[in-house]
Amino acid sequence: MGTIYETIYEMVRPYLDTRKNDIHISISYAFAQQLLKHYPEADEDIIIPAVILHDAGWKVIPEEKQSCAFGPKCNDMETLRFHEIEGAKIAEKILRSINYNELKIAEITAIIDGHDTRKETLSLNDALVKDADKLWRFTPTGVGIDHFRFGIDRDSYMAYLGSIIDQWFLTPVAKNKAREALDETRALLL
Repeated sequence: MGTIYETIYEMVRPYLDTRKNDIHISISYAFAQQLLKHYPEADEDIIIPAVILHDAGWKVIPEEKQSCAFGPKCNDMETLRFHEIEGAKIAEKILRSINYNELKIAEITAIIDGHDTRKETLSLNDALVKDADKLWRFTPTGVGIDHFRFGIDRDSYMAYLGSIIDQWFLTPVAKNKAREALDETRALLL
């Protein structure tokens, strides 16, 4: 991570000790870096902070409420939406405290405030954040964590992931990366 991104990560770290977000963010960060190589017109200074900060809002939600608010069995859209709203507030507070560019703060918080629930993308930056956020689930680590926490056997969970790639991902590169990651996961775990 670049110095400013390291600073942002260190500041958000206390908010990431729930839902395995510390692991999720590091893997999503790596995917965001890969996606940026394919989309030079995207703004790294928006995408990377948004990826690092996007799930900070889960910290304010009691852990017993979290499991119903994400994943294939999500039935608590109010809590899912609440984590986006709170995450945007936390992101704004952190970014303002380091005097980050105000226009970039506005776009970053707009992306975070809807990264899971907003159906339409705001921009290419938003699409890449959404794609990086989901790609981690296709890795061996993501599959290992998620199939267990969602109570779905591993093979069924991987089949589910394979079936939603075209619906879930917004960019062609992310769709390819999801397929590659899932193939690698299957090879390692089967």
